[in-house]
Amino acid sequence: MLQLPTIQTPPLFGDDTLLRSIDWLEGFPWKQENVVKRGVDKYEICIKVHDYAPEEISVKTADGFIVVEGKHEEKQDDYGYIARQFIRRFQVPEGCRIEEIKSRLTADGLLIISVPRVPIVKKDTVIPVKHEGSKSKL
Repeated sequence: MLQLPTIQTPPLFGDDTLLRSIDWLEGFPWKQENVVKRGVDKYEICIKVHDYAPEEISVKTADGFIVVEGKHEEKQDDYGYIARQFIRRFQVPEGCRIEEIKSRLTADGLLIISVPRVPIVKKDTVIPVKHEGSKSKL
């Protein structure tokens, strides 16, 4: 009887498996800094701002954009001193009611900005043809 050599399989949790699992986790929302959700009834932006106090964050609209700013002056931390600042602009999609924008800050430092949307209904439109006085040539 002919005996085939046995092939050793790599360990189940080798470096390659670990690296693939890390890449897989990178795509999840809790790993991302900003998440934008474009729903039918609302447009929502979620930003991690846990390094900022509520009074250090501002949200405003300008020229069809939502502008989010966070800034705190130099503070002492475990390693020395640090100052942080960011500005993010998000273009508001068509059909959003920008005058009804709302924002809230969760206890775990997630800023959620919601803008209600009016569903865009595309329908056929009949455009009447206006007839101006026509002169017939005889």
